[in-house]
Amino acid sequence: MANTFYSYLAFLQPSSNGNLLVLKQNLETFYEKQTVADKPEITLDDNLITLVFNEEYEFHVFFSDEEHVNQEAKELAEEYEFDWNENPFDKEKLKTCIKRFEVWGDDDFDMDYFNDSLFIIDEIEKFTDVIIFHNE
Repeated sequence: MANTFYSYLAFLQPSSNGNLLVLKQNLETFYEKQTVADKPEITLDDNLITLVFNEEYEFHVFFSDEEHVNQEAKELAEEYEFDWNENPFDKEKLKTCIKRFEVWGDDDFDMDYFNDSLFIIDEIEKFTDVIIFHNE
């Protein structure tokens, strides 16, 4: 991933109902309900959701099911004790993951879009059988 701001890896277990099209729809619904003026334009192209705020700031959610996903899941299971939210996770379940959402945003030194990063992660967490890590 090119950018490191608000960078997360959301591993989807084989039993997960995680789906990129559903995530896009859920994000659109979430932002439609908000009273904020800065609603993003949300697009889906191939395996990438892009959220564009004020025609300049971008978040990306990429769906990956490439071979390296499982290898990285196994490595994280050995390396970490806690997920992004400092909760313990089931290492054996993580080792079964062969797909994930990769989330990142543009540089945001003033943290103007911090809450939006959490909104995106919250929508991903609504899927079943997801394990999320902050990608440092």
